[in-house]
Amino acid sequence: MQFIFNLAARAGSLLIKRSPEMQQPNFLAEKIKRGEVKKILLIQLQQLGDNLVFTPTVKAIVEHFSHLHIDMLVNTVGYQVYKNIPQIKTFYVDSTWYWSKGDRKLLPLLKLLLQIRQERYDLAILDVTCVALKYPVISFLTGATFRMGLDVNHRGFLNNIVPPFHRDKNFVEQNLELLPFLGIEHASTALWLPCTESDKTTARALADKLKQDPSDKLIVIHQGSNWSSKQWFAERWIELCRKLMDIDGARIAFMGVEREREQVERIVLELHDTKRVFSLIGKTTIHELKEFIEQSDLFITVDTGPMHIGNCTQTPMIVLMSAIDKEDRWIQASERVAVIRKEVECKYCLSEHCPLGTKECMSLISVAEVAHMAEAMLAQDRVLLRKK
Repeated sequence: MQFIFNLAARAGSLLIKRSPEMQQPNFLAEKIKRGEVKKILLIQLQQLGDNLVFTPTVKAIVEHFSHLHIDMLVNTVGYQVYKNIPQIKTFYVDSTWYWSKGDRKLLPLLKLLLQIRQERYDLAILDVTCVALKYPVISFLTGATFRMGLDVNHRGFLNNIVPPFHRDKNFVEQNLELLPFLGIEHASTALWLPCTESDKTTARALADKLKQDPSDKLIVIHQGSNWSSKQWFAERWIELCRKLMDIDGARIAFMGVEREREQVERIVLELHDTKRVFSLIGKTTIHELKEFIEQSDLFITVDTGPMHIGNCTQTPMIVLMSAIDKEDRWIQASERVAVIRKEVECKYCLSEHCPLGTKECMSLISVAEVAHMAEAMLAQDRVLLRKK
C-alpha cells in the first residue's frame, strides 16, 4: 500500500505544476493586504503533541489577522487544544479521525468536507506535521483557492503554496516558517494552551488538597506513552519515587489517561504510602493538567503528549527521552527543561516498538541520574528558575 501511495505522489508531482509566482514569500501577504484573502481554514488532524507544536503559529495568525474569518478542521484532540481561542469562529470536528491505526473512518470526514466546501475558503493551511499524502488531499477537497503546506517526498503535490522544508529545524520552528508567507515576520516559539479561570481554580484546589503544608514539594509524574519504545520501566519508576520520597515534604502525583490506570495503580500500591503518593488518572482535562503542572514544583515525563503540556508552563521539568527520533525535534533542553537522552547505535528508528526488543536507549537512563537531576532542580530557587 505504501508503494502505491509513493507512486501516486510521484506521478502527481510530475503532472501538477505550481505557479512560480505563488511560491514567492510575499504572494499571499499581498493578497491578504488587498482583501483577496478573507477566509482562512487551519487544518490539524493529528495527536496532542502535533497540535501543541502548532500553537505558536496559530497564536501568531489569530492575533495578526483578527479582522479575517478564521476556522479550524480538527479531530477531538485538536478541539480540546484550541477550543478556548475566541478568534476561531467555527470548529469542524471529526470525532472519528483518531491517531490509532484502524480507527479512521472516512465517511464523517467527507461529510464535513462537503460542508466546508460550501464556505468557499480562500486559504487552507496545513501544519507541518501533516505531510502524509492524505493531508494535502484533505486540504484539496476543502475547495480552498490557496493551499499552503509542505511537500515532502512529493506527497504534498496538491499544495499550491509550499514553504521550504528544513530537516534541521524542530517542528515549532518549521511551523513558524509558514508565517513569512502570510506577511508575519516575528512570532514567539512558546507553546500556547489558553485556559479558563475555572481550569485554574480546579487545578489550584487539587494541588492544595495534596499538599499538607504550603512548603511541600509537589512532583508530578507522567509515565505513560502510546509507544512502548518511549516508555521507561515500572520498577524504575518505583525506585525513583522511593528516592524522591526521601526529600522532605515531597508529594508525588501520577497523571495519565484511563488506559494507564492499571500500571500507575500498581506503582502506587507498591510504594505503600497513600498520604504522599497519589494516582490522579482521569481526574483532569488537558487544560486542568496544564494548570496543575503550573502549580507543581517539578514535572517528570517521558516523550508523550503531556510533555508538551508541561512545556506550555513555567514549571521545571525533566524529560526521559528515547532516541527513536532526531534530537531537539520535539523539545529543547533549557535551564528549565532537562532532557535525559542516551546515544545508541540504533537511534532514529522511529519505531512504535523497539525493533531489537531491548529498549537500550531507555534502559541506559538510570534511576540515580534522574533522582540527582530532580533533587538539583528542586533545590534551585523556583521563581528564578521559572523566569529563565
